Amino acid sequence: MTSKKPNGAVVVNAYWRGGDEGALEIARRLSERGYSCPLIRTDDLFMRLDGGAKGDIPLDFAVFLDKDYSIARLLESEGVRLFNTADAIRLSDDKMLTHISLLAHSVPQPKTIPSPLFFAGEEKGEFVRNVIKELGFPLVVKKCFGAFGKEVYLAKNENELLALRKRLLPEPHLYQEYVECGASDLRVIVIAGQAVAAMRRRAAAKGEFRANAELGGSGESIELTKEIKELAEKAASALGLFYAGVDLVEKDGNYLLVEVNSNAHFKLIKKVTGVDVAAIYAEKIEKELLKN
Repeated sequence: MTSKKPNGAVVVNAYWRGGDEGALEIARRLSERGYSCPLIRTDDLFMRLDGGAKGDIPLDFAVFLDKDYSIARLLESEGVRLFNTADAIRLSDDKMLTHISLLAHSVPQPKTIPSPLFFAGEEKGEFVRNVIKELGFPLVVKKCFGAFGKEVYLAKNENELLALRKRLLPEPHLYQEYVECGASDLRVIVIAGQAVAAMRRRAAAKGEFRANAELGGSGESIELTKEIKELAEKAASALGLFYAGVDLVEKDGNYLLVEVNSNAHFKLIKKVTGVDVAAIYAEKIEKELLKN
């Protein structure tokens, strides 16, 4: 007599509008392996506190493709196993926490400066002057929370920097060394501690420095060299990510880590490399579930 397989789901954001074929593909691949694994939104769960965490859909595990740390923690408090865990999502979602967490693991990164937390009042000018002195121009300005490259900016001079700082001051953000890399970067997919695919992304238009696929960037398959593989795997492990999209740039013949994404889309990397990311993800999840 065989035991019943765990009940699962692929969880996406409450305001998910479709278009992410990867979420549906992961759900399909797990279903092919015999798991009940529908795609649901976080508002379908309707999580709440009532003498404990409560929700409308009982789950044993979930492929959590949202960045909603609170709901992820509520699910875990009720024994739901998440891929990725709530803590791993938190560390990778907050870009400054990502960089800080990787310091202890000697992961090479660009020079990065956090903006002090702002509540109210006037600031002195020393901070901006120190940023300019340390990083020079151009320099990158990022919101700590953002996706698809939409909250990443390039300040080419002091006026642009001051305008960005004035706009972003109330929000967590950071300042980062600009690495000249021909408007391209590397995206590496890591699953269960193993780098499985890599591509070079290139920006879509002249003057655009962000190479994100969601901004129209193109991709080409590249070799998973030992250096790329080890760096991406180290970063994913340091953040506790079962699944990760690790972004690297090249500087002086070496690689620097710029971001790590806990729910990286994989449509483009599958297209250019031929690697079936969803199938590998489903296989690795099943192996983990069978351990218990």
